[in-house]
Amino acid sequence: MVQVPEVGPQEAKDMLQKEGVVLLDVRTPQEHLQLRIPNSILIPLDELRYAFKELSRDKTYIVYCRSGERSAFATYFLRHMGYEAYNLAGGIIVWPYEKESGPPK
Repeated sequence: MVQVPEVGPQEAKDMLQKEGVVLLDVRTPQEHLQLRIPNSILIPLDELRYAFKELSRDKTYIVYCRSGERSAFATYFLRHMGYEAYNLAGGIIVWPYEKESGPPK
């Protein structure tokens, strides 16, 4: 497992109150549809190596997946490419706050 800066759910929630912090979901579209953290953007891990260029370098990214493993790799990659990114420790399965499902509104 790669070592990357991590934030826990409470720290992530606090960070999200600030301007310019983005939640990035790197799971599959099907997982995102089933359950996600509100206002997160979806870029599946296998698309990230192409799609990262669409992300603004002026923002801070909190990256999550189901358990924190895929998002650790995504965080490592984004940091390597010059982005400020943090892995959500434990992923969505430990996220105690609001979640939503179904098609994004």
